[in-house]
Amino acid sequence: MSPQAETTRTQCALARRLADYAVLAHDPAVPAATAGYWEMSRAHYAAIDDEVRGLLADAPDGARAHTELITAPHVPDHHRQLSGHLAEALHRRPVEQARLSARVAATDGSIWLDHHLGDRHSAGAKPLGLEEISALTGPRTQLPTAEGHQVHVVIPFRDRTGGGRTRNLLACLIALRDQDHEGGPVRVTVVETDDRPRWRDLVEPLVDSYVFAAHDGRFNKSWTVNVGVAAEGAGSAYTCVLDADILVDRSFVRRNVRRFLDDGHTAHVCCDRSLSLDGPSTAEAITRRCRAGDAGVPLDVLRGVLLREPPGGALWVRSGAYDDVGGFDERFEGWGGEDEDITRRLTQSGDFRRYGDEPLLHLDHPRPPMRDSAEQPFNAHVEMGSWDGDDGYGDPLKYTAGGLRSATAIDFSATARPPGPLMWGQRLLWNDSRWMGEKDHYFNMIVTVPVPPGHRTADVLDCLRQLVHRHEALRSRVVVTPDGEPLQEVASSGAIDVLLAEAAAEKVDEVAAECRAELFGRSFRLADEWPVRPCVVSVRGEPVRVTLVLSHVFADAGATAVLAEELTGLLAGTEVGELPGQPPAQPLDRAGHENSPAGRKLSENGLRRLEKQLRSIPQTMFPGPVLDPDPYRFRRMEMRSPALTEALLRIADREKASTSTVLLATVALVLATATGHRTAVFKTVLGNRAFPGLERLVSNTLSNGVVPVEIRNVTFAELVNAVGRVTMGNLLRSQCDPTERDAVTARVSHRRGVHVDLSVFFNDTRDITGGREPRMRPEADLEALSATTRTSWVGEWERQDAKFFFHTRSDADCDPVYAMVDTAYLPSASVDALLRGVERVAVRAAEADRPVCRLQGLLAKHGLNAPVRGPDWMLVDHCWIRLSDVEAALAAALPEWPSEVTVTDGEDGPALTARVTCGDPSVSPQDVHRAVAAVLPDFPAAMAPSGYVISPAGAAGEPAGRSR
Repeated sequence: MSPQAETTRTQCALARRLADYAVLAHDPAVPAATAGYWEMSRAHYAAIDDEVRGLLADAPDGARAHTELITAPHVPDHHRQLSGHLAEALHRRPVEQARLSARVAATDGSIWLDHHLGDRHSAGAKPLGLEEISALTGPRTQLPTAEGHQVHVVIPFRDRTGGGRTRNLLACLIALRDQDHEGGPVRVTVVETDDRPRWRDLVEPLVDSYVFAAHDGRFNKSWTVNVGVAAEGAGSAYTCVLDADILVDRSFVRRNVRRFLDDGHTAHVCCDRSLSLDGPSTAEAITRRCRAGDAGVPLDVLRGVLLREPPGGALWVRSGAYDDVGGFDERFEGWGGEDEDITRRLTQSGDFRRYGDEPLLHLDHPRPPMRDSAEQPFNAHVEMGSWDGDDGYGDPLKYTAGGLRSATAIDFSATARPPGPLMWGQRLLWNDSRWMGEKDHYFNMIVTVPVPPGHRTADVLDCLRQLVHRHEALRSRVVVTPDGEPLQEVASSGAIDVLLAEAAAEKVDEVAAECRAELFGRSFRLADEWPVRPCVVSVRGEPVRVTLVLSHVFADAGATAVLAEELTGLLAGTEVGELPGQPPAQPLDRAGHENSPAGRKLSENGLRRLEKQLRSIPQTMFPGPVLDPDPYRFRRMEMRSPALTEALLRIADREKASTSTVLLATVALVLATATGHRTAVFKTVLGNRAFPGLERLVSNTLSNGVVPVEIRNVTFAELVNAVGRVTMGNLLRSQCDPTERDAVTARVSHRRGVHVDLSVFFNDTRDITGGREPRMRPEADLEALSATTRTSWVGEWERQDAKFFFHTRSDADCDPVYAMVDTAYLPSASVDALLRGVERVAVRAAEADRPVCRLQGLLAKHGLNAPVRGPDWMLVDHCWIRLSDVEAALAAALPEWPSEVTVTDGEDGPALTARVTCGDPSVSPQDVHRAVAAVLPDFPAAMAPSGYVISPAGAAGEPAGRSR
């Protein structure tokens, strides 16, 4: 092979890996594969994807190919086209090739989820549904019954998603029937757990044992498997716990039994990788294995997400060892942790191994939620390895003492609407939901209203039907065009599932909370699921409570208030035509307005305001120094302060401002003091409900506003007034196209040579309309109230998309406030002082208007101080930076080219100039600036120089140009 051919091959291989990372950073299927692995890997994906963007910054066709891939990552041609552009870019930039090759090699060893795209994969495989796979099943045939060791395969199963997982189970059973094992009988048991045996008629003919285990709560894999082992496992030598979505090859049973016979160990997981297939690859794999009868499926025709060291999927264990450890730990409910737990206990009790087969093929299916409504793992409370099963396991009646659950549906028939664009607010949440992946149920909205006495279930269902007919958002879907553009489509007819729950009178709140958590804790698949999940709770057959869980894409807090009001009215007997707002506004109509000349003008006004704000704010509120974070890096503290609630009311009354404005001014002063900034910058959430046409619209009308608060030598009253002017301007001019908003932010960042990090949030979610805000109590002693203030930690996470998130909510006469902090930038020990500082400032300002500098002195007296920044820190263009970090950023961006940075005094303050030694005359200052800007997200205390001197080794010269 010639050196040129070898170089080309190397470049193509690296280009393909870079394209893989673009998929890993943006394909929703990646976080959906497993939340824990995604959290451990996502920063690596984003970093390499940023490198890809930088590499293509001066190649419009390549940048377009990148956009096409990240909007439709499932299209294999998009991956191949981007790989081609990247190979060309690498060929032009050998220095970048060497650097990226080393970085990718290092990163490949740190990720737990990878992208697999076979060379022969095509996205054109015809989808296979339940009907097609059912036609392949045929009659059950028992494997040969020669003497030998009996194998018991147990498959836990539940399908409430319309048959997708049932299709996979049938394919799994067909593949198990087609085995070349001749060493003894193989018994297959499927255990279905649900409120009723939904799929018994399809499954029972294909297995040796079908077991139904009644349970309507969260899926409990551990208990379900234990039921199957306890009921049907007698006499088996080996037990295989197999997931229902695994498609095994023909030698699966023979190979794994042989391992026990050859190695004599206790238990094993049969592979070190699992391939979660996409939809077309799932169809291809099922067709080859189940229809054509192939012994296996070649990997080069498949595409999917590759999991390294999956904890389960196919666990093999000697049956005696399974009993010795007490089976699976039945305290694990909902997904997460049960496989790791049993493998840990099997390792401790015997010889546990993992083999390196070809990856297990995991068929595509709707993903279940992996976290509860508070974004915590379902099973964080269970101590790993502490289960012993001494009280027995696999009791099939374990859950039968709970309340009864059933389901019904409400049919609707109305006028269809063809697909149209999303509203700006819908698009904003659509983008956020895509970023969150399987965790986007975090955004779900809830409406709960009481049902007046005397209603039947049919009456309540009729009220819900009228609500669905009235508001198109409740009967809409999101369809995605081939180029990745989301559109909303209003259906003409359909049926929406309704959960029915029976509760004892004293258990209504408990049962309602369980149902709400169950409906809330799942992401909405808006392509094939309605954006509303209703639930009716009854006592002795009489409805007492109705709950709606809604997709945030189609509802915000204003929409939930409208729905609560209208549903309450309908239940009270109000005719639908007598409800306020006739005819009701609809999302597609508003989207049409936003795309009209008037709407575009509104967006342009908002974008101009945003651009002006971004030109003069700090690049980040948290440049450092970076700290050692807590084990859970992100933590949230709650403060319940009656004194703060009362102080806000008094200041607002005196200054003729809203309590929200006063609170934002207070938090801005405290945060600026704690971070050593002259300006505090917040991203706020705006409801926009005051605009004509949005008051009663059931949809998402939200937009984001940027609030820069300059802390000058003024009084607190003047600070409140300044914040009020900014927030009022945002209310009037912050509605805009979110895609264009992102483009403006990127453009301003590039021009300024910074990475604008808008990761500080303020969100006032209190209901302060209709007299809900607490009444002012002028007789109350604020100092005495302060003595009752309490703080407590109320949440912790490994990953969040904010460095500081301050919010408050309504709760009786004391509205609690919350601060979620990134402990890599704000130590957890400082959060109590920060929240109490908010209270101290508000209490002192409520007594009388005071200069801001005196209030900052009060904060310092009580231990709230700015981080220590030494003489190497400087303030440039409103940004705290450190020269060593700027030099480190240049070294990371230009590893082959030596550079140094100098500081000079300019008319507008200090200016940075970089001297870069580069022998390539084609390299321009713009090229260098793009490379430096691409690495700035990794260096929060850095900014790109304003000028560059590019010269060959040993040469001197004047600045070659400015790139902003």
